[in-house]
Amino acid sequence: MVDKSLPTFLKPYFWETDLARISRRRHASYIIERVIEYGDDRAIRWLRQNYAPAQIARVVRMSRTISPNTANLWALMFKIPRGKITCFSKPSLLPHSAFSGG
Repeated sequence: MVDKSLPTFLKPYFWETDLARISRRRHASYIIERVIEYGDDRAIRWLRQNYAPAQIARVVRMSRTISPNTANLWALMFKIPRGKITCFSKPSLLPHSAFSGG
C-alpha cells in the first residue's frame, strides 16, 4: 500500500489530529477504529477499499476502544465469535461517546 495521506472527507473522524500526520500504514489500527466507530457510508466504503477484510477483522477482535454496538455489528459481518472480541472482556478505561451507545 502506498502511504498516501488520508482524504479530506475523513477529517471529521480525526478531529484532534492533523490528517497529514496520520500514516495509513503505521496508524492503520487507529484509522480503522475511528472509521468503524464513527464513519458514514462513504467512509466505510473508503475503509473497505483501502484495508483488507482480515486487517479490519483483526482490529475488531483486538480493539478495546470500539463500542460494544460497533463490535457487534462488525462481528456479525466478519463472523467473529463474541468471545474473541477484546472490547467485551477488557473495555477501554475511557468512556465511550454519548453517541456510541456504549
